[in-house]
Amino acid sequence: MRKGRVKLILFFITVSILFLCARLYQLQIVQYDSFASAAFRQRSRMTPLYHERGQIYDRNMILFTDRNTEYVAVIQPAIFPRDKKIWETVAEALGIDSENFANFSVYNASPVIYPIDENTAISFIENPVRGVSIIERKVRTDKSMPAAHLVGYTDETGNQGLSGIEKAYQHILRSDNTVYVLATTDAGYQYLEEYGYQIREVKADRPLSIKLTLDYHMQKLAEEVMDKMMVSGAVVIIDILSGDILVLASRPGFDPANISEYLNDGRQPLFNRAIAGYTPGSIFKIITAAAALESNFDPEVTFDCPGYAMVGEHVFKCWNYDAGGHGVMNLISSFAQSCNSYFIHLGIHLGAEKMLETARDFGLGSITGISDQLIPEYEGMLPNTVELIGDGNIANLAMGQGRILVTPLQAAGMASIIANGGIRHTFNIVDCIVNSEGEIIRDLKKREWKRVISRETAAALMKMMEATVEYGTGQRADIGGYGGSAGKTGSAETGMFDEDRPILHAWFTGYFPYTEPRYAMCVFVEDGTGGGSSAAPVFAEIAARIMEWEEMR
Repeated sequence: MRKGRVKLILFFITVSILFLCARLYQLQIVQYDSFASAAFRQRSRMTPLYHERGQIYDRNMILFTDRNTEYVAVIQPAIFPRDKKIWETVAEALGIDSENFANFSVYNASPVIYPIDENTAISFIENPVRGVSIIERKVRTDKSMPAAHLVGYTDETGNQGLSGIEKAYQHILRSDNTVYVLATTDAGYQYLEEYGYQIREVKADRPLSIKLTLDYHMQKLAEEVMDKMMVSGAVVIIDILSGDILVLASRPGFDPANISEYLNDGRQPLFNRAIAGYTPGSIFKIITAAAALESNFDPEVTFDCPGYAMVGEHVFKCWNYDAGGHGVMNLISSFAQSCNSYFIHLGIHLGAEKMLETARDFGLGSITGISDQLIPEYEGMLPNTVELIGDGNIANLAMGQGRILVTPLQAAGMASIIANGGIRHTFNIVDCIVNSEGEIIRDLKKREWKRVISRETAAALMKMMEATVEYGTGQRADIGGYGGSAGKTGSAETGMFDEDRPILHAWFTGYFPYTEPRYAMCVFVEDGTGGGSSAAPVFAEIAARIMEWEEMR
């Protein structure tokens, strides 16, 4: 009995010693850096120079963030000269008041940081001043960064995401790693000259990064074309085989490093037009034509277009009303010429429910999938059948007018479905989470698809979209020697006016090259003159430059 008790006591003593050894190992070895840094901070006056943060990459691991550097002047108050002439010289270079230096002393030793331009940095390097150091640091974002609406921006510290990917994936990108400029002090906060000013990194776990499906070069190219052609609107490009979003561009743009300038801008540059809803106008005729073909409608059936269509007592004008109309048209020619009269007759023949069913199959009125990847998107709007009682309302729907809203992303998806033979993909814009070596930590892509129209219907629609560019309203979207293009124009009435001029939104959604389709693209132009004149040329310029760039790679 006594031996058993002794063994039990020895057991508890042994376990306690092992526990203490493990704890000492943890404190002395495992957590040494953390505790050492904490102790050091307690006797230092520290100013953060740079917060490390996970990166945001494109599909080829090209950086969107931290691409550029900037210079900062670090003023070291405890050793900064007490000479007013030097104060004035330094203050002028920094663009500040020299009185900012009046309180500098060994008791007010915290380093002070001023961003400066390259010329000022060179001047200080060539003409050094005691107590002024020039340091180079990474710039998280600037006005040259593509996809600013999607990538987003952080607060002034660079530690908290406020919009876009930066905000949505804050929990992934955030890091406690910080680089400080510090002054070592005694218990009375008096500067200790023997230790001097130092740069010190407080280390924690390395942050993880986000890899997107966007293509950096294609995104930048699309934005350059939009800026060159002074487009206010959106461009979306999708890989038709995977559903990956390669370009998501919105204009006007903004400088993510200087958000305050744009908060009261009437052009709303912070608003992402690529995932906002707009009246589709004639690009909705893709849906009407698809509904007809899926209902075994004979595309050779003709209707006469005298320039208008009478629905009850209401006159619906075709766009070429003043020219006397299109005459007798079949489905292919009416699609190519975007004939309102033909599609009004066709829509009434089909009925509202069939068109709405096809629209839902194409993904209109619902999210595309990027909201599941934490990127908010507008689901669009489709009317219900109760709102479409009467042929007049059905006529409006067939032309893409009335209570219907489509996003440029959804419109690009319509073209993608046709170009890939009738398959609707769940779209992806975030690929995966990666570590600092680029290794995949977690796959975030959804690989889901379903057939929504038959191959035969898709092939027939492709011929109609090719005809639109060949001899119809979309001729200015042609990219000729680069494999050709195909698509559908749209001009949507907004109900708004600029004095007496009605404001129209212009669309072109299509694919390229039409010989072997790879990309679906939608171009949306606010306040355009028409889909064929405003949006189609932008489509052609972007598509041709992408094909040219691919040939050069």
